[in-house]
Amino acid sequence: MVKGKKGGRVRDKWHDKKWVIVQAPASFGNVPIAQIPVTEEDKAIGRVIEVTLFELWKTDPQQHTIKLYFQIDRIEGDIAHTRFRGHEFAREFLRSLIRRGSSMISYINDYTTADGYKFRVSAIAFSQRRLNSSKKHEIRAIINEVLSNEIPQKNIDQFVQAVVGPELNARMHAKVKRIVGVRHISVRKTKLMQLPGQVQTVQMQAPSQ
Repeated sequence: MVKGKKGGRVRDKWHDKKWVIVQAPASFGNVPIAQIPVTEEDKAIGRVIEVTLFELWKTDPQQHTIKLYFQIDRIEGDIAHTRFRGHEFAREFLRSLIRRGSSMISYINDYTTADGYKFRVSAIAFSQRRLNSSKKHEIRAIINEVLSNEIPQKNIDQFVQAVVGPELNARMHAKVKRIVGVRHISVRKTKLMQLPGQVQTVQMQAPSQ
């Protein structure tokens, strides 16, 4: 307890906080990703933690350019468990991919995993030369074909590994290069829109720093 301005004693709110270890979900091995102070557990539910892929995998320096978002969904003792809420490329990395004399093709659509998680998936491709509208349409159709075939067959853990790793990117690239040369194609962003059995779109608080 500490003294107030009029000589009374006020509650030391910092002293009342407890520290909990935030764990990544099973798709990332439940590894610790942060330690945060919590006053009331109920108010901590929904908090979003941001980390880079490199902080978890530490296999490729380029993984620093991939941001991951995990949301606390329950606290048990001093452990805060999370679910995957999405990922995205850092803006600086996206800007570095832009080249003169080439085309950028963007694609966005919603897909649902085998266990009922609905995600908004954004893909991006950069060609080796400028493309007309017809070729861009073909590329978008191929991206949709790959994602439509792959995502509904995967559970949430398999989906996460596929979108932040090289799997889906390699499949899209292999099919697109049959019709046109591309120097980069990838799933650049995902966002959880709906949980299994849920009707309302999921809301996401601002990430904790």
